[in-house]
This record gives sequence, structure tokens and C-alpha cells, in this order.
Amino acid sequence: RYAMPETCEMLVDGNRATLVDLSTLGAQILIPTVLKPNQRVRISLGDESATLRFSATVVWAAFEIPKGKSPRYRAGLDFIEPDVRGVDGYIQRHGASAPNR
Repeated sequence: RYAMPETCEMLVDGNRATLVDLSTLGAQILIPTVLKPNQRVRISLGDESATLRFSATVVWAAFEIPKGKSPRYRAGLDFIEPDVRGVDGYIQRHGASAPNR
């Protein structure tokens, strides 16, 4: 997984989510709407070069209230049949930092 800049977002069932990290297999996101483990969601990931649409399964989710910020969910997504080349291209275009281990 590659750490993503705070400005990178995706849509999860039409709701805006901030990308924490991203790989061709999945992502970690921050989102203000409720997500539950095993929930299936629709993903839209795009920029000026391409828009990718596919499904994902919520693997884990945690509710958090960071100091000075609105409540949110932090969740891990497992992509279902993503466009691997498209996701790789998105990672390269958005200057993701070295892989998280």
C-alpha cells in the first residue's frame, strides 16, 4: 500500500472519502458515513486522466473522533476486480510516498 496525500479522495457509495493509503488490492479511507465489516460498496476513483469504477468489500471499520475534527470512520477496503493498471496509474500520478508495511 502507498500512503496518499491528504488531498486524494474517492467516492464510496456516492459519499466523499479521503484516501489514507492505496494499492491495487484495496485502500484505507476516512469517511463521515457509517461503514460496517462485510458491507459491499461501489467505488469511484478518478482524476483528470481517468475515472475508475468497481466494487469493494469493507474488511474492517473503526469509529473515531479526532481532537478538533468531526467524527468519522476509518475503514479498510478490499477491491473486487479493480482495473489494476488504472489504480497503478492513479498511484503514480498522485505522488504517493513509499509503500506502507
